[in-house]
Amino acid sequence: MHQLKTFWRLVRPFWMQSTGRTGARLLLLAVIGLSLSTVWFSVRLNTWNGAFFNAIQAMDGGTIYPLLLEFIAIVAAFVFVLVYADWLRKKLVIEWRRWMTEDLLGRWLSADGRHYRLQLAGLEPDNPDQRIAEDVRLLIESSLTLVISFLRSLLTIVSFVTILWTLSGTLEWTMFGTEWALPGYMVWTCIGYTLVATGLTHVIGRPLMKLNFEQQRREADFRTSLFDIRRHGESIAGLGAEEAEQARLRASFERIVGNWRSLMNRERDLAFFTVGFGQVTQLVPIFFALPKFLSGAIQLGGLMQIRIAFQQVASAIGWFIYAYRDIAEWSATVDRLAGFEAALSAPLPGSCVRQGEHVAACGLVRSKTGEPLLEDLCLGAEPGRLTVVRGASGIGKTTLLRALAGFWPWVEGHLENRPGAVWLTQRTWLAPMPLRELLAYPYGADAVSRSGCEAVLRDAGLERLVPLLDEDEPRSWMNTLSGGEQQRVLFARLLLARPAAVLMDETTSGLDDALAVRLLTLLRERLPDTTFLLVSHQPAVHRIADRLYDLGERA
Repeated sequence: MHQLKTFWRLVRPFWMQSTGRTGARLLLLAVIGLSLSTVWFSVRLNTWNGAFFNAIQAMDGGTIYPLLLEFIAIVAAFVFVLVYADWLRKKLVIEWRRWMTEDLLGRWLSADGRHYRLQLAGLEPDNPDQRIAEDVRLLIESSLTLVISFLRSLLTIVSFVTILWTLSGTLEWTMFGTEWALPGYMVWTCIGYTLVATGLTHVIGRPLMKLNFEQQRREADFRTSLFDIRRHGESIAGLGAEEAEQARLRASFERIVGNWRSLMNRERDLAFFTVGFGQVTQLVPIFFALPKFLSGAIQLGGLMQIRIAFQQVASAIGWFIYAYRDIAEWSATVDRLAGFEAALSAPLPGSCVRQGEHVAACGLVRSKTGEPLLEDLCLGAEPGRLTVVRGASGIGKTTLLRALAGFWPWVEGHLENRPGAVWLTQRTWLAPMPLRELLAYPYGADAVSRSGCEAVLRDAGLERLVPLLDEDEPRSWMNTLSGGEQQRVLFARLLLARPAAVLMDETTSGLDDALAVRLLTLLRERLPDTTFLLVSHQPAVHRIADRLYDLGERA
């Protein structure tokens, strides 16, 4: 019950709170309706089997051939309904998945930088990429499959229990001198047989839920490690660390193997039972109905109808048996997405930055554990002037910029930043996209003109990229541009965007002194209303600063 409540909390916004869901609701009704109509076809085929095998027993050729034509018509309609039920189900899956994906992306990549705040606060769930890309798909597909199969099982029970009750008649026997009678004895036999099997399945398969959850987590960790190799391939090659990375990946994969073995052993035990149950179910109804057939109470067609009806009822009652593994995987998916959703809704420390006309920091900056990083801090930056911060590695320069950008809440004192400020971090990120879109990022290509893009490329010394402005195909800029060229792209962006303030963390570290000085001077000249605060270790940059703060000396 707890899992169902959690599941409903996850999917309720799509079905109940969002607008324009009438089409999706109608689509769901159509999928359920078509899927449940297959039960009618099963009942019709059961009736057909009785008539057909009775005709065979009577060697009635005049009845057999019309029944064959009827069979073709039933099967053709059956196939049509099955195909369109599946097609509509897939249409519903992609519509539901698109909405849920966009909702999670919007909350994860919210304007307040929640994805980054979760990292800083240590609250980010493992592998958020898997939660959005894989778990959303699994949740939707498995939920629809389980709901439809469950409803179909209920309707099957209602439909075929009546048939089985009528065909089986009453079982009469004498025991201890007393006459006993059991109406619809095949129904009770089927129910008892299936419930015993269901209980045994639950005992055998109960550990699968935890094992499936752990398997998904370890698989995602391994994928993340592989992605890290691609992202940091140059550093790994430069250090000759391939063997060390292989060892790390092997260790990660061995964790997959260990859990997989536990999973496969448990699934083996469950399969022994479920496969055996399925095979025995083929013979059980014939075994119990055989006395009536041999006594002449029922014909061959009736025996076949009892067999099919018994199997249908057993399969429907035993839905939990056959769906146990799917339920375990579904439950694990619900838990993972619920954890991700909880992280997206969790309260986070608010920003300590006040919006104003200046960039300033006065007070104390602490680490997450509460230890002082920067004490007696007092610095300010003014529009049109280049303010540079220097200091020893690890003293807290990057943390200072994080605080001014509004992402570091562990501050005591006064922080002020201008509205519309941007923060350029040490690690450059150039998304794979066309060049014009790259220069306008994150505002979209329509925000800039081609002539403006060409001008800033030339200003940044990237003339060779100008012909690429006419291309619409995305490029992998992180692989095709050097570190220095990537930083020059950032300067070109600033010239186009003209932000109110720029916080730069080692943004000239990949440039030679002359080029760094030229680009910073160009920014100061072209953007006289912009406030520049730069962290840098380059003496040449220090010399052109309008104001220089040494955090080591608290200057």
